[in-house]
This record gives sequence, structure tokens and C-alpha cells, in this order.
Amino acid sequence: MKSSTSLGSGKQGKLLLHYNTLVKLVFTKHIYRTCLSLVFAAASILGAGTAQSQIVSADFGNRSGSTPLVPNGIFAVEGIGSALIDPGTINRVTGVGLNQTRVRVLLQQVYASTTPNFGVLDSEIELMKSAGVHPIAVIDGTPPSLGSNHCSPPSNIWKWGQMAASVVAHLDQKFPRMVEDYEIWNEPELPTTLCISDAATRLNTYLTMFYDAAAAMHDQAKAYGQPIRTGGPSISQLSLAPTWISALLKNANTAPFVDFVSFHLYVTGQFDINNGMTWSDLYSTTQSSTHGLAHYYNMIEPLVRAGKQPNPASTPIYLTEYNDNWAHTVDCCRSNATYGSLWNTLAITDFLNVVYRGATAVPTYLDYYSSVGEHFCIMGEWDSNMDCNPSVLQPYPQFYAFALFASPDYLDLQAGGYMAASVSPASTTSGLSATAFYTGTADNVVVINPTSTNYSTVTINLTNPGIRAPNGEIYLLDASHGKISSQPAVIYAISGGYSVKVEVPPYSTVAVSVKGSMAGSAPKAVLTVSPQSGAHPLAVYMDSSDSQRGGSAIIGRTIDFGDGHWVNGTPTIWHTYTIPGTYTVRLTLRDQNGQLSRASSDVTVH
Repeated sequence: MKSSTSLGSGKQGKLLLHYNTLVKLVFTKHIYRTCLSLVFAAASILGAGTAQSQIVSADFGNRSGSTPLVPNGIFAVEGIGSALIDPGTINRVTGVGLNQTRVRVLLQQVYASTTPNFGVLDSEIELMKSAGVHPIAVIDGTPPSLGSNHCSPPSNIWKWGQMAASVVAHLDQKFPRMVEDYEIWNEPELPTTLCISDAATRLNTYLTMFYDAAAAMHDQAKAYGQPIRTGGPSISQLSLAPTWISALLKNANTAPFVDFVSFHLYVTGQFDINNGMTWSDLYSTTQSSTHGLAHYYNMIEPLVRAGKQPNPASTPIYLTEYNDNWAHTVDCCRSNATYGSLWNTLAITDFLNVVYRGATAVPTYLDYYSSVGEHFCIMGEWDSNMDCNPSVLQPYPQFYAFALFASPDYLDLQAGGYMAASVSPASTTSGLSATAFYTGTADNVVVINPTSTNYSTVTINLTNPGIRAPNGEIYLLDASHGKISSQPAVIYAISGGYSVKVEVPPYSTVAVSVKGSMAGSAPKAVLTVSPQSGAHPLAVYMDSSDSQRGGSAIIGRTIDFGDGHWVNGTPTIWHTYTIPGTYTVRLTLRDQNGQLSRASSDVTVH
């Protein structure tokens, strides 16, 4: 999240970094965009008012649980509880499943004097706690005692790291288990957010800052018996990703403390707005094989998997800021009644579909920027300006995109699920795009129409569904309806599954959710814990991989360590106990029928 001070300077830094390149490209890019706009205009003229048919196919692999996991809590919105502080509005946001957020911990504010003042942070965390919101905390800023500016490199990096650790100590003591994820600094690759002019010096300084802070923070967390995760580098200049991410993950000092990798993604900027960006321009950039959303994720994931951090094959990747454009002004589409929801359903679809383009996992965390703020929001005054004026807090079009995917009233993906074995067409550069996934209760197919063509008959085939006696709903989100409308689905039996016919209007998102009974026996939970006793600090290995599925796939797996911490979706894990006592480790499995199975084992720490 950008503070009012660093936001403008950070974004100016991005423009400054690209200035020379943009000067070289401006003429050719203008010609390209002009031609592209003419192509889209012609397509729109030809497509407007026409009716077409198409087939969308999704194979759910009998809900085996072997396809890529969609982690629970995947959707987040920046600033809930810090920028968005109205309790009623927060409840409306969490009511559709948006219960994850990102909050800045500004050390220049906490340590404005030699005595730390956590008053602002405490009020924010207290509001999040009461609303059931789970935050990622960003350790950011240099106190006056360590630098002349909040973006200055700390004059004493070790002391800066100790200040970061004091934040962990305070939160663990006052709000146990509320904050477990800590991102270190915000967009440090920019000379305007980490004020060092030389690029190499800036990177090396960040690595030292990360090491000193992360090591101290982990030591502090262990002392309280509350493990944390630290990560970064939260960069936004993705041309620098191979340099910055590889440096963080392969440095012998920093790699052991990288529990997640984070980055920011804005596919367009002020340059595009100045050149008259339209929906056609934004759509083509979003889907681009060289500058699109999926392109950047699929560029970064191999860097993460090749790192030397613990468990590189499963290191989570957090997208801790994203939007269509980084500029603080109205653009063509961000909050537009037609394109605001459309771009976001398309973006979510692209992020989920990365697994069909070679990625091993979907993003663990998608944080939309922002809940409320200057030109960035999901809540604001709905008027002709659509500039996110916070004087009135009404749901903006993009709010309904997240409600469709996240809410238990619709597709319920915030509770987690699995990707379909395949979907066709998936993310495309023209025509319909689609994604498919299943949750504990339904098989879901989402179809996005980014064009002016009316697809009057789209046949959606759901094969190998793993359910019987199906019933379903069709959801429609577009400007004509404003909110999400629904109607019962008429389901036809086909060989190997079911079929539903829908109309997909221009610039709309249509989702089909099919539920049914899932017969079979309950799963069998098997838990192995080793060692079961020892002196503190005691590292214990917990293994649930021998658990057996029953008649349906295991879609929920929780290991509760017995000390107030737990983990979801992980078959095996190490956990360290730092406080003496006897702890009961509990494993809970849930299959797609909702059937539960449990196992437990005690650990004694001397």
C-alpha cells in the first residue's frame, strides 16, 4: 500500500526509470495502438448486434484433488481496517468473503521519537480483529533517528532490523496470532522509495536490510512461540525481477528467511492514459504474451522455484498489489460501469489459468489495490465522475467481480478449491475466455466476454464432474444488471458429464455453478508426529500424507499444532515449539461431500 507521501514519488520513479525507453517507443507504440484500435473498432462494428454460438468445455477430473490447489483466502483488498475504517462498510466487504488485506507499518511513525508509539497500528489491527480480517504487514520506512527521510537507507541497518523485530514482539503480545506474514519494505527497487541513486548499491542495501530485519523478526517470533513468515521483495518494476528476486533467493544470508515471494503488477501507466487508452488497448495489454498479467507471473514463478530458500517448489507467491493502471487519475476502465467488473473477472481468470500455461501453482494471494482511496477503490461515491470519492461508500463495479468469485453466496472460492484438469478455451487474446475450478460444494465454470459480440448460445460441457443428481445456478455480471443476477440452470446429461446452455452478452461475465450429491465413504485421517517429546526449542515433523481418501476427494486439510497456530492445505510440515508444555496436534480432513475425519497426537516439550 502506498502512503500519501511515497505513492506519488514511487510512481514518478517508475515513469523516470522508463523515460528513455518510452521516448524511443512512443512513435512506434502510437502507430501500433492506432492500428490496434482500428482493428478492434472494425471488429466491434461487425460484431455489435450479432449472435454467435460457442462451446466451452471443462474436465473436472472426477474431483480427484490432484489438480493445482486454489488456497483459501486467495482474495485480498488493500487497506481494509486502515484506509477503509467504517465498520458497516467493512462488514459488507467481509460479507462477500473478502477477509484478507495488507497494512503498512511505518517505522517513521512508530519510532517518531526514541519511545515507540504503536497507537495508530493498534487501532488498525483492533478493527481488523473485530471484523475477522487477516492482514499482511509491510515493514516500511526509516525513522528520523536513522535517516533524514522516510525513504532514506537506515544509517544503522542492524538497529533498523531491531525496530522491525519490536513490531513483531508488540503484535505477538497484544494481538496473538493476528499477524503472521511480514513483507519487508515496499517497492525497494525504485530510487524514490529506497532513496539510493545507484541501482547496484540499492539492491545490496536492500539485501542487508532484509537479512537484518528478517533474522531479528524470526528470533523474536520464536521467543513468543508464534512463528511468522517473512518475504519480499515487493517490486513493481518487473523487468528487474530476474535480478532482484534471484538475488534475494540465492543470497546465503537472505534465502533462509524468504518464506514467500511478493511482487506488484500494474499493466499500464500514465503514458497509456495520456495516449488515450481505451478498453481495446487495456484488453490487448492485459492478454499480451510479453506484457500481460499471466506473462509476468509465469516469468516470476520459475525464478522462485530455482531459488535456494526453504522449500522452493512450494514457496508461496504473493501478488501484494495489482490493478489495471498505477496512475492516480481516472482511466478508461478501472471504475467504469462496464469495464470495472469485466477487467477484474478477466484478471482473476488469467491468474487462475497460469497453471494451464506451465506454472505449477496459482498465486497464493491476490491483493487488489485498493479498498478506498484516490482513484483506487472498491467502495466510493457512484456518480458521473467515478473517481472513488470516499464521502459516500457505495459498492463500485469491481466490488461485484470479487463478490462473484469469493462469496459463499456465489462461487465461494475464498474458501479454497482445486482447478479443473482442463478448460477450453482458457485465457485467450480474442473472443471468450474461461476458467474452471471446483470447491467443496460445486463445479464452477466462468466465461468472460470482453467483446461487443453477443454470444446467444454458449454450450458449457462439464465432464468427469464427480457429482450426481446435479442442480445449478447461472450468474450474470454486466453493466446492464449492475449487480449479480441469477437464474436456475437447465442441465442436460451428456456422455461423461453434464451440459448447460447460456447466453453471454457483450462485455459480461457469466458463471455456471453445478452442485449435486457426492456418494462414498468418509476419508481416513492418518497423522505421524516425530519426535513426540524433547527439550525446547523442539522442532517437530508432522506428516499426514498417508491419509486416505474415501468416496470423494479430500478438499480440506488442517493441521492444528495445539499452540494456537495451524496450517491449511499442507500434508507435511515442520513446526517448532519454544514454550514448555504438552500440546495436542490435530489433523482434520474434509472431503467434497463435507465428511470429516480427524486424528491427533500429543507432543511434550520440556
